[in-house]
Amino acid sequence: MSLEICFSPWVEWANRNSLPDKRMPVVYLIARFEQGPSPGSADPLEKNIVYIGQSSAGRFQGRCRAFENAAFRNKGKNRAGKRYRQLFDGNSSPLYVSVLSGKGLVKAFLGLEVCPLLDINGSSAKVDITDKLLGEIDDLLIKYMERRLILLYSLAHGYRPVCNVD
Repeated sequence: MSLEICFSPWVEWANRNSLPDKRMPVVYLIARFEQGPSPGSADPLEKNIVYIGQSSAGRFQGRCRAFENAAFRNKGKNRAGKRYRQLFDGNSSPLYVSVLSGKGLVKAFLGLEVCPLLDINGSSAKVDITDKLLGEIDDLLIKYMERRLILLYSLAHGYRPVCNVD
């Protein structure tokens, strides 16, 4: 029986370093919940999401630090963080984060696991998938999934997450 690959449960912003795969490539969601999120896997179409991002090459912690510096300390050039500061006055207390593992996406792409969010697979590849190609696929899947989720969110709500300004 194969494992279903999905987003982690929501974790409070202050506890984001407890997330699994934080040193791996991930797609991540940032959301505001005044009353706290629902338990279980995060829904990438949740209306409270303010940002959908990706960190290829395992830079999740750095990406969060850049967002945090711009959003809460008014330092740095992170556009999503600056936008968050403008919209929410830098209030971090209702902020939560969730991740989707790039490693899991690769497994789903290869047909070893299941990811309902992933709508493509390696069966269409016209070349043998080598270890070198897997590294490239990993990076591309992360970027693809980020853009796909922003599009799906936009179609569900009529607008992008408010901090996905570009």
